Amino acid sequence: MSIALFVACRYLRSKQREGFFSVIAYMAVGGVILGVAALVIILSVTNGFAGEVKNRLIGMNAHVNVRRFDGGPIAGWEALQQQVKGAAGVVGAAPVVDSKVIIASQLDLGRVDGIPVWGIDPATFPAVSDLTEHLRYANPEGQLRLGLLAELNKRGIVLGEYLARRLHVGPGSEVLLMTVQNLDVEAAVMDGFSPRPWSFFVTDHFESGMYQYDDNYAFVHLEDAQRMLELGDGITDIHIRVEDIYQAPEIRDRLAEELGYPYQVRDWTQLFPEFFRWIELEKWAIFLALSLIVLVAAFNIMSILVMSVLIKTPEIGILRTIGCTVGEIYRIFIYQGLVIGGIGTFLGCLIGFALCWAQQRFALISIPGDMYFISSLPVDMDVVDFALVAAISMVICLATSIYPARKAAGLMPVEAIRYIM
Repeated sequence: MSIALFVACRYLRSKQREGFFSVIAYMAVGGVILGVAALVIILSVTNGFAGEVKNRLIGMNAHVNVRRFDGGPIAGWEALQQQVKGAAGVVGAAPVVDSKVIIASQLDLGRVDGIPVWGIDPATFPAVSDLTEHLRYANPEGQLRLGLLAELNKRGIVLGEYLARRLHVGPGSEVLLMTVQNLDVEAAVMDGFSPRPWSFFVTDHFESGMYQYDDNYAFVHLEDAQRMLELGDGITDIHIRVEDIYQAPEIRDRLAEELGYPYQVRDWTQLFPEFFRWIELEKWAIFLALSLIVLVAAFNIMSILVMSVLIKTPEIGILRTIGCTVGEIYRIFIYQGLVIGGIGTFLGCLIGFALCWAQQRFALISIPGDMYFISSLPVDMDVVDFALVAAISMVICLATSIYPARKAAGLMPVEAIRYIM
């Protein structure tokens, strides 16, 4: 152990005569512990909520989406589906018809709305979406009852929970879908607008926890959507699910290069850029705000070291006269700040980890499931967050130790020991 570190540790130990300064040092360590623990816990909770939102938002939609540049129908899509399904990192691909329609309750035609509707294949769509996991009234197997229902001679549709509430319909009700696809505008102006209604039987609701979907979307069978929109055998999109969502941009680039014109390939980072940018911005804002707790604790460290310099001025003079260099005196007080900051940072990370682990393991904090669609506070610990918080804490503690260390190192030996009795 170097002389500087040895003396720094001795200065931090309690003595009967100077025990007051050790109490202040303990309080400074406690401040660092509180700040670091608060930072890692809040960042982990933010990660948890962001992960829940991301899983629900992306889980309902495609990780990667393929469609034509002009938005027109894709003919001969079976070969294209097999091609993208065989790409590295892809675990599923399904055809989709994406359009907007007018929906109305058959019992109350005054309840009308415009919504996005997806025509899907019940056999392949579950491989690319979590829709079946969010069905509210489905059978235990979670099967999508779409297409022709032989026992009722009706065609099935699945509605978002809030959309169904707005229309005052439920399983067993019937709704009408109308489209303006291929509408002759001139004839509509001259003769009036009279779209053809398509009757559907509501078989289920879904509730994903994302208002964007639950309040707007409806799902019908792929063939029903093709017939209603007069697409023949064509589709508008191919939804792709990948093994690792963070590899989606790379897979998108490979597919875009492989498929070329006239196809446009987009991944989830392009489908919801503003939303995820907002989550990241919120996380950094919280990080900067809570860093002020560590900064306040660090100023306590600076106060302790300044007082230590004033009290121990004679001892500093003695150390200089027996051969300690200016650099060693400087390091004595730097080491004091680093020891306080290091102990506080380590214990803060440890306490934060323990509390986050306990929440993950035992769900100590519960939240209203009917409001957030999760029963306990979500926590997702990231080693990068812990490392960043620890690094910032140590840098702040080091920075606030520099001024007292420079003051101590600048003392002249003769002036420091002049008033020793």
